[in-house]
Amino acid sequence: MRTSALWTLLASGLAAVLFVAGEARSDDNMPGSFGPTAEAQSVVTLPDPKPHWVYVLDPVFPHITAGKIYIYDGDALALVGMMNTGYTSNMAIAPDRKSLYVAETYWSRGSRGERVDMVTFYNPNTLEPSGEALLPKGRYLVVPKKPNADLTPDGRFMLSYNMAPAMSVSVVDTRRKSYAGEIETPGCALVYPISNTAFAMICADGGMATINLDSAGKGKLERSKPFFDVEADPVFEHAAWSKSGQRGFFISYAGLVYPVDLSGGKARIEPAWNLLDGQEAGWRPGGWQLAAYHAPTKRLFVLMHQGGRWTHKQAGEQVWVYDTASKKRGAHLELEHHSISVNVTQDGSPLIFTLSELAAMSVFDGKSYAHKGDIEGIGDSPYLLYVAGE
Repeated sequence: MRTSALWTLLASGLAAVLFVAGEARSDDNMPGSFGPTAEAQSVVTLPDPKPHWVYVLDPVFPHITAGKIYIYDGDALALVGMMNTGYTSNMAIAPDRKSLYVAETYWSRGSRGERVDMVTFYNPNTLEPSGEALLPKGRYLVVPKKPNADLTPDGRFMLSYNMAPAMSVSVVDTRRKSYAGEIETPGCALVYPISNTAFAMICADGGMATINLDSAGKGKLERSKPFFDVEADPVFEHAAWSKSGQRGFFISYAGLVYPVDLSGGKARIEPAWNLLDGQEAGWRPGGWQLAAYHAPTKRLFVLMHQGGRWTHKQAGEQVWVYDTASKKRGAHLELEHHSISVNVTQDGSPLIFTLSELAAMSVFDGKSYAHKGDIEGIGDSPYLLYVAGE
């Protein structure tokens, strides 16, 4: 049931708010009356974020102006806490895990009135805001995609893509908690951080752009030649992107993998290879956040389904695991809950998370691939999975 998340929250005591009514008493001056009700609140402070916590972003499509972020402990299979956010928000976790950054949008009258876009800084222990930086050029308002907004590897700059209708990237200085400016990016979209001073974008011709930042967050765009055919075989926007491992992997609708080397401060496209070995006819990659990369073991996890051309949004029936050094498939995980999103923690004993369209999350051991359990009833329409250290 969808109400199970609420009951879990109330039962856990981790984010519960307790209301204590005042004791009824008679007032000598006003016989038969009662004094005012005393109200007290108690909110538990969370411990520092742990490697096996997963942050589930829910745009809440039934009432999309008020999104949510749910935090779960993958070891305990339990809810840790919940945050309220704005319209189609995006988030990022600071490298030191001491801050959470949320790009969000609000209107002064709920669904109308004056619009304000911002990056809000949240305390990861209290889940309360500690500051905000306004985005005067707005944000890209669409079903949340992870590359809509992201941090540079050192956490210094928050990058937020915008299209209104001109394409640009807003840069927020997280140290100063202030807007640093706008970089025009005609024909190129989304943000894929490369280094502390550079990020990449995907361009309409199938090429990639690189933007180098100066100390003030200013930069200019340099384009590459196309590396994929935008008409015959587009790539998914949700690349498996690892700032910690300095690797990226764009995957095409037909199953081609385009590795990206991020070392040296540039994004260099390497020769493509195929997810399918000729013996897997009828299988294709698909979903939303369809791939994840475990940097310590250089493994790529991809959601796969049986389907034909243009079934790229179909949920994954299995997770295929690849050794990116040998480009060979190893294990594959059967999914009882066909899933649109997958992620993996970045520690030495990783957990794999998959998220279904029916708001169920499955958890697997990242070494044995054993199924550890399921969590059902996560909000209304959860879409994205975030872990620390990506």
